[in-house]
Amino acid sequence: MISRSSTPQGLDMDLGESMKPRLIATIIGIAAGGIAMQSPVVSCFVADIYPADPARREALKLCVFADPNFNRLDAAAREACYQHAFATLASTEPPMPTSRTPNQVDLGQPVRLRSSPR
Repeated sequence: MISRSSTPQGLDMDLGESMKPRLIATIIGIAAGGIAMQSPVVSCFVADIYPADPARREALKLCVFADPNFNRLDAAAREACYQHAFATLASTEPPMPTSRTPNQVDLGQPVRLRSSPR
């Protein structure tokens, strides 16, 4: 005889009820993370790990690229990375050109380049 129920016996539980605890836990986790980010200690720590300064950001990126085991969470490792990157930058930086007054040829060159057909 064919049974009227299309689901096996034991699977009659509504999926919505099994998802409620996960949904509540996710919402609580997101709220706790948002509250934690308001703390000055946490926000300062995150700013140290992901700096807004482009030179420091590039230095960390190069350190991670050079050493895959680089730990950006370690303050001493970050400082050593900055020291190494800035020392390398200072030693390879070209000398500043001396200031000279532009002449008519130098001033006319960009104008000619802009007006040339492409």
